[in-house]
Amino acid sequence: MTPTNSTVTPNRFRALVPLVVAVVAVAAVFLWDVEFGVAAAFLAMAALLFRHHMWLAVCTAAWGFVFLAVLTIPGPYDSPAGPAAVPVLGFYAACFLGAWYLGRRLAAARSRSEKSTPTPDAVASTPTPDAVASTPTAETVESTPTADTFVMPAVTTRPAAGRTGLESERAELRWPAESRLRVFVLFLLLLAVIGAALKFRGDVPPLFADNPDAAREAVRLRSNLITGLFSEFWGIGLAVSLLRALTGKAEGRWAYVVFVVIFAFGAALGASKNSVLLGIVPPLVAALSVRRSATISPKNRLRVSLVVLVIGAVAVGAAVFLGGQRTLAGTGQFEDQFRAQYGASPLYASVGSLDLSLSSSVETFGRLWEVREQHPPTWGRYTITFTGSVGERLFGPADLYAITAGLSKPFYMNTATFVAIPLLDYGPIGAVIFLGLLGLSVGVIDRRLASAWSPAHHLTRAFVIYFATFGVYELYPVVQPFWLALAPGLVALYLLSKPMRWIPEWMKR
Repeated sequence: MTPTNSTVTPNRFRALVPLVVAVVAVAAVFLWDVEFGVAAAFLAMAALLFRHHMWLAVCTAAWGFVFLAVLTIPGPYDSPAGPAAVPVLGFYAACFLGAWYLGRRLAAARSRSEKSTPTPDAVASTPTPDAVASTPTAETVESTPTADTFVMPAVTTRPAAGRTGLESERAELRWPAESRLRVFVLFLLLLAVIGAALKFRGDVPPLFADNPDAAREAVRLRSNLITGLFSEFWGIGLAVSLLRALTGKAEGRWAYVVFVVIFAFGAALGASKNSVLLGIVPPLVAALSVRRSATISPKNRLRVSLVVLVIGAVAVGAAVFLGGQRTLAGTGQFEDQFRAQYGASPLYASVGSLDLSLSSSVETFGRLWEVREQHPPTWGRYTITFTGSVGERLFGPADLYAITAGLSKPFYMNTATFVAIPLLDYGPIGAVIFLGLLGLSVGVIDRRLASAWSPAHHLTRAFVIYFATFGVYELYPVVQPFWLALAPGLVALYLLSKPMRWIPEWMKR
């Protein structure tokens, strides 16, 4: 039955109601205060996007909450530069997020065109009307159903009733054989232990040091590219083990839970909450993005989703708490002001750590924006910061953290959001183009890998989404060379999922 105009038109108007309400509410906030209006616009857009573009909505909401933290929560690092930078950062973030949305739409249109366009083989195998009407052969006569023959009706697959556009993209993961996967995880653990031995060289890890910040600085000064890459295997092993524990078969799940604990402990040895979150958040993103197995009851599927959310909340809460305790244990002018403002209370210190995590990058960017004319474009030098000393020898020195630390004295805040590097490299207009192209790339990857069957594909997509959201702090992939270790690890995981002749028979089971 084809719907008439009288039934379609009310549905269209009903769909526009949330948009109209959001526009009116945001406009009212803009008239009251421009900075708060920017924050309200991001939060309203996140609510509108959540149903069909969940992770794009999460990233949009992250920017909205960051702006609210800058505008509402006082801290020892605050200055007028922070609130003044909110409209500027809002514009740049909107360019990135809009390009992300466009990239998803372009990738979805490409997927639809690929499915609707027949291949040459399919065209060649399609019977013509003359062939269909030709004289039946003996085989077709024998296969013609008689009155005593029962004909099985055709079975079609379709999305479950009520499934949203987001859920229809989801795929069910296909993990490699257990023996192969466990050998792979044990190999990652071996590489991570070797990396820890090379990194700490018998000294007390920063996690157990009296002054974690001083210990981290000492480790950083004697580290090199090799030790840094080996250290990333803690996060890779944690990500693979956690995703397998959440989405794989129940058989052998507890072994991967043990692996999760071991890898999480190793990742925390450097007293860096980012290293731990790097191994926890992406697999949680992947676990929430894939379809649960049809053999799992709806009740158990709900339990798995709740477990994922609880793990995420505990991880973020622990990172915030440890960040507050690390600041309380540190020495320096900022730490003294932090203790004077928040005291020794773990609760107040955690609130201060959360505010610092959300607002300090915007504050530092605001100070950088005020002096942007003092830094002529370097045309890509900061974009290849991850090359370290090799890049310095080839292209000259470029130290982003030296600039941001100088702007944030005496507190030495390093991060200045993901706009800082393109701004220093390409200027204000070039940064718009850079972030637009970056957003398009993220959108295409987000949409194209959403329906993949391989855990490696979904972890790749999850890492891309994580670092896109991490843009509220900095453009992490061009600052840290973690992906030089991550990429081979994910490629190896993908190859393990494919049947290969060289793999022994005992590893195929």
